[in-house]
This record gives sequence, C-alpha cells and structure tokens, in this order.
Amino acid sequence: MRTGIKLGPRAAAFVAVLIAASAVGILTPTLSNTVSKDVQVTGFAVTLTVDGIPDSVAPGGVFRVIATLANNANRPVPAVLRMEVRNPNNTVPDELTVYSQCGAEEVVSGTRLIYYIGWHGPLLAPKGVSFAAGVDLATVSSAIGSAEYWPSVLHEIQDRDPAGYESLVAPGLNSSVGVRNSGSSLLKTLNYYGMVGSGNPASSNLADWTLTTVFSERFVAFGGPSQDGFLVEVNPQSRGSFQFKLWAERPDVLGIPHHPYTCGPL
Repeated sequence: MRTGIKLGPRAAAFVAVLIAASAVGILTPTLSNTVSKDVQVTGFAVTLTVDGIPDSVAPGGVFRVIATLANNANRPVPAVLRMEVRNPNNTVPDELTVYSQCGAEEVVSGTRLIYYIGWHGPLLAPKGVSFAAGVDLATVSSAIGSAEYWPSVLHEIQDRDPAGYESLVAPGLNSSVGVRNSGSSLLKTLNYYGMVGSGNPASSNLADWTLTTVFSERFVAFGGPSQDGFLVEVNPQSRGSFQFKLWAERPDVLGIPHHPYTCGPL
C-alpha cells in the first residue's frame, strides 16, 4: 500500500506556481535596507557677463562686446556663446554684421537672428585654474595633467564627435602625427578644441606645444588670444531698435546645422 499526500488540482497548481516563483527569485528576500538620496544642483555650470552693448548707436556705428564665460565647475567644460538679435521694426540680416574669430549665423525669421560664436569650444579650465596664451604644455601638464577628469573629457568628445575623436588617435584632418602618437590626454583634448600649436607638430614632447589662447576658468567669447571680445556693426540703413539676448550652451559639434563656420564677418 502506497503512503503519501494526495493533492487536489488547485493545490498542485499552487505548488507549481510556488516553485516557478522561487526559480525567478520572487521570493528571495532583500539583504539590506533601502537608501535614497537627493542631490541639489546649486547653480549654473557657467556664468555669463556681458559688457559693451550701448543704449544707442548711430547708423554705421561699431561696438565691441565683451561676453565673459566663467566656469563654476571643478572640471573642464566646453561652451559656446549664442546670441539672438531681434529688430521688431524691420528685418535684421542686412542691417547687422558680427565680426568674430569663428562662428556662424542662422536666419530664423524676418526679424530674428541667432549667432553661434565659437566652434565646438573653447574649453573652459576648471574653477580656479588659469594659464596665459604662450605657456608650454609641459608646464600645464605638471600642474593639472594627472587630474582624473581628462579621460571623461575625451570620452565626451568621442560620444559627441566620433570623427573628431578618431582623428586624435588615427590619421585625420584635426590633428598632427605628434598629437596622435602622444599619450597625453591633455594635449589631445586641447588640440581638439583648437587651443594649442607647435613649430614641430610631429613632436609628442609637451614642451614643444604651447597654448594659442588662454586656458582659464574665464574666457572672453570670442576674442581669441587678445581676449577683447567681438565687434558688432550696425549698417547705415538700420532704424528702430535691436534687442540682444546672449547665453552659453554646450557645443553640438558643428554649430548650427547646414551653416559652416566662418572667420571674420558672420
């Protein structure tokens, strides 16, 4: 005679579900308490200040705009300047010219222009860091070259601009043999942002490379090495008023789509 427990259909189904649930871990107890944290961001990464835009200007007048970007982060941050100009009384494109080292303009509407001033940078140095134009990269590297943020800065370039990143380590248009063969993330990064130069570009020696503009927590967009801003010319046929709005933003590799960078009048 057999002994044991005979299960009805419902009980058998319950056991089957119980075994299946155990297999996928539904019944596995947690091993710790749950910890939740909130992080409050206390301000903008970049502070923008603007000087030089006058209250009034005569037709044909030229004024220089000093737009200063200040990095509040403890790591390098790339930033470009965007400027929107409105003329509610008339169309803008034939009445305003911006002279900057590099940039682009996009006609958004008959009374509105947006200027993209910069290229895919410059790269602002971490807060509290400043090197003048002409300083060699051996000096820069000895001060901040071993910082842990350089690999992440290069990784961001790789994500945002794969072709530009590839040219840092393989033959390409954006770098030299010296940069590609260098093991310095500092040199590769500053070369990508167009902030270094060398009389011997085939050299990987950091002492042979110098900053062509400031590498600092503060940068004037876009004054180049002289850091004296950019020019705005109001053409003779202008009338009415212009409304300027400026802000800093992360670069999008090539600036405004379908508008290649130019240097000089934008």
